[in-house]
Amino acid sequence: MDKLIIGYCRVSTQRQQTDGHALERYIDALLQYGIPEKLVFFDVESGVSTTREGLNAVLNLVKAGQVSQVVIPNFDRLTRDPKQWEEARELFNKHDVKLRFLEDGELDLNSPDGLFTGRIKAALAAQVRDRLRSHSKAGHARHRELKQPYKPVFGYIKIDGLIRPNSDLYPESNKTYFEVARHLVDLFLMYKSIDRACVEFKKLYYCEPPSYYGKNHLKAPVTHSLKRWLENAMLRGKIQYLSFGRSAPLIIVEGQHQPLITDAEWLIISSILEANKKKKQGISTDKLLNVLSGVARCKNCGGVMTLKTGYKRKDGTYKLGLCCRRARERDQRCKPEYTKYANNSLDVLEEKVKNALLEHAHKIIDSVITLTPEPIETSPEMESLIKSIKILEAINDPDLGEVIEKKRTQLFLLQESQKMKTAESTERIERYRQLTTFTAEIWGLMSVFERNLLYRDLIEVVLCDRGSIEVIFKP
Repeated sequence: MDKLIIGYCRVSTQRQQTDGHALERYIDALLQYGIPEKLVFFDVESGVSTTREGLNAVLNLVKAGQVSQVVIPNFDRLTRDPKQWEEARELFNKHDVKLRFLEDGELDLNSPDGLFTGRIKAALAAQVRDRLRSHSKAGHARHRELKQPYKPVFGYIKIDGLIRPNSDLYPESNKTYFEVARHLVDLFLMYKSIDRACVEFKKLYYCEPPSYYGKNHLKAPVTHSLKRWLENAMLRGKIQYLSFGRSAPLIIVEGQHQPLITDAEWLIISSILEANKKKKQGISTDKLLNVLSGVARCKNCGGVMTLKTGYKRKDGTYKLGLCCRRARERDQRCKPEYTKYANNSLDVLEEKVKNALLEHAHKIIDSVITLTPEPIETSPEMESLIKSIKILEAINDPDLGEVIEKKRTQLFLLQESQKMKTAESTERIERYRQLTTFTAEIWGLMSVFERNLLYRDLIEVVLCDRGSIEVIFKP
């Protein structure tokens, strides 16, 4: 009996599935690879879960000896747990099953380099998971402590920690951001469709290009982000905080700002969204091409370096280069010569960035004696607050209760900020230590997204000047 080639993919949350269409993209990529739809298994669950129905179905087929190859979009779609990776690897190896990643190619589970690469990828995936979880919890905890919103959404602005309607004029119109946001709601209520509302909105109003660099709340939500924007409690005059845990809902509290939609309108909007839920899966794949996205900037004006396609190579691929977006758009803040990208080949620039990063990593590791974190220092500002709190508490005056609470909150924020800095420093040193062990083969196996994530984590900015670069690393 011929053995099967099956596919597997995963997203962590329902929001990734319905709003970002990530699951649809992964499934479509597997279908385009040639795997029949009935042999594509998927889950909407955490990458460390052991109760995933889709993954367990894959493993059961492997145990039954019916599988020759498992195809997965990229490594972290399989797992974010090093222990789970080792168990899966042993099972695949035992039943002579090949493992292929669409972004990286086949991973040899028998060779020493393949074993090392898999373990490095599993460790990196787990580290990204833990870091994002830790930072998210700390950031949202601070805002909940202050009872302040995390950030404004389109139509609003944050002033002195409070949310206010954005009364600035929207680009190329005589309306404010708040008025334009209200019109977007009206378009959705009129057409009862996310896609149609976005199409009509673009006909009426200017929309920033996809590469727009700036504050997110100034960018009008379109297609994939419109649903999330409509569901945000801020539009209803409330403040919402993210919660953590599978069964925990969003934390929503009453706000003090002007609502954009009424409670009655929200009932209509939510019913339309519920009715429009689509179970169909599968849209075109879109992969990250600019490996220096969010990192490279023009040294002349500080503008974003954007991707520009050049001539077609013999192998069918196109030469990719970077040029300053401001110069390309004839913005007076940059010079016309910075539109040229002949010396800014993306491959060449990345090689320079990689070499600079590796050199910096070796210097860091050579200067580090131990990774044991030092005790968190108490800054003069913390000491002053502690002393002030003790003095006020000793007075034992009920009228000073509010003042004491404010000072305690300030002390809490300073302590949490110091903890986050210490944790980030330790994590970064560990990343540098891992970098010093990377071989050319490991770099070749990393996807564009994985390399971009690495650069963003360790590099503050790459300043590009017509072929020459200056890499500024994060402290």
